[in-house]
Amino acid sequence: MSHELWMEVMDGLDEESLELSKYFTHQLLHNPRHLLFTLSRYKAAAKMLPRYRDCAVLELGCNEGLGTLILAENATSVMGVDFDQAGIEWAQKNLKNDKLSFVSDDFLGKEYGSHDAVISLDVIEHISPDEEARFFATVMDNIAPDGICVIGTPNDTASAYASPESQKGHINMYTAERLYKAASIYFNNVFFFGMNDEVLHTGFDPMCHYLMVLACNPR
Repeated sequence: MSHELWMEVMDGLDEESLELSKYFTHQLLHNPRHLLFTLSRYKAAAKMLPRYRDCAVLELGCNEGLGTLILAENATSVMGVDFDQAGIEWAQKNLKNDKLSFVSDDFLGKEYGSHDAVISLDVIEHISPDEEARFFATVMDNIAPDGICVIGTPNDTASAYASPESQKGHINMYTAERLYKAASIYFNNVFFFGMNDEVLHTGFDPMCHYLMVLACNPR
């Protein structure tokens, strides 16, 4: 992009359009590396979406929707759901378009239609263990018969290095084995990946800071 074209684009943006949401502004100012890691997880999930055909995506726990934009690059439509009403209102005001929609709701036990992919990143560790079955039931109630599911969560083996704030909010931590077995109850095929910082890999499970499973062929 030429300098002249770049300046033309920038001139077309008003000041409000340049404001990030409250959560991501905090991340940018106080922990920019974590923002990079978060968006890298979305990039990895987006690459796992079905390609070269229509793909309707449901994101369970979309926060303020910034990562949802990355999913939308490889999807026909994306619905983001989160119980954070203020975050959803920001997303509806700033991000909603013909491809994106956002809903403020406690998604557990709810149905939003049949989707080709259900994505949930950095969510399941915040759901109490006695609600795990309900979480997966919600996934199954919203996924197409040939759909896929991508779930990402921090690795329990890295909990000792997490911030006090994370340790307080992460009430349901998973090891690679536990996440794999939990997803296998509901899907015939589960593929495991690990992440360290922004790198997706298939390395030694206990040394992965972040866990991600791609599950398909719902039971």
